[in-house]
Amino acid sequence: MAEKLALWRIGRHLPANRERSLLLLRQSLSMVVVLGLLACTGKPTTLQDKSMSAVTSYVGDIKLPVGVVPGHPWATRACKPGQREADVLACVDGVAIPRSRFDAVQPTYPAGTPPRAIVQALVDEEILAHAAAKTLWGDWLQEPLHRLLVGRLLQDQMEAKLGPDQISPDDVKAAWAVKQVRHSYDRPEIYTVTDAQLICCTGDFRQCSEAESAVKCVNEMEPTARALAAYLNENPPQTVQEMHGRVGADPRFAKAAVVEVSFFWEPTKSYAEQKGYTLMVESFTQATLKLKPGEITREPVRSPFGWHVIRLDTYVPASHKGLEDPAILADLKKNLVPALRDQKVQKLISDLAKASDVQVYLTPFDSP
Repeated sequence: MAEKLALWRIGRHLPANRERSLLLLRQSLSMVVVLGLLACTGKPTTLQDKSMSAVTSYVGDIKLPVGVVPGHPWATRACKPGQREADVLACVDGVAIPRSRFDAVQPTYPAGTPPRAIVQALVDEEILAHAAAKTLWGDWLQEPLHRLLVGRLLQDQMEAKLGPDQISPDDVKAAWAVKQVRHSYDRPEIYTVTDAQLICCTGDFRQCSEAESAVKCVNEMEPTARALAAYLNENPPQTVQEMHGRVGADPRFAKAAVVEVSFFWEPTKSYAEQKGYTLMVESFTQATLKLKPGEITREPVRSPFGWHVIRLDTYVPASHKGLEDPAILADLKKNLVPALRDQKVQKLISDLAKASDVQVYLTPFDSP
């Protein structure tokens, strides 16, 4: 639970993207737009950390512990404001958060998560557990796990009460105004490819086209490019990973790089008319349009930058739908719910923190 709270605060990665082109966004409550907004196609992650079957396994013959802090039976260590112990990272209404708790949960976080964010998540969990103990003192306190209390509190106050019906028309309008959000419903075709490339020039394609050194390099690279295309077409790789591995394993192609790229294409327009979308150079684009998913260009494709052997990984047809479509409106509202809950959770924690005695000690992380 602490790790979930930390990810709420520092920007989570969260749900699986519905399409590779979508971005994870976040804006103010007035817009309630989008951290992982349209990225969710499945059911949002539940806010309760344990299922009821798991809860049942904790009860039964377990005796409710007394705890070292009255009213907080999970507490194993007490603290006093202004009397800090060296290994205590925070003190919340008399309950100490020792370094050992931090050490226990840190491995569950993504690499590079700031220690301050993890400590703040532990503090947030403690604050919510205290609030839960006050309002859910009955059967839930038979389980000496205050994260269950946090889960129950969040479920009761957020998950059960905040759903698509609570998304306002203004929120929908603001979300639709975000280009990346709108393009998930109203967009041209999407091509995602793996490019085994031999590059002689980078930067503006016009400059590369005119640079004598770049043109000479591209000409000299042609035999290697043709050998690379023949090599990959002899036994076409079935996955992106296999293509990476095969190119990297052959010393003949030590100068080749393998990258994954995506671009949009509006089939009703010519190349020159493709505006407002990510687009590759024309030779690359036209070669890709002729492929089916899983196919590889039989001949290397020349561009101002060098040579390319292209594998089409995925193709997503164009979709031109708007908010007038009831299914689109319902889907957009559903995917706004996690952002709305996130905003409400932060407000709940903020309000509870104001009424709590919270002290956070970060000296161990501030020292060199």
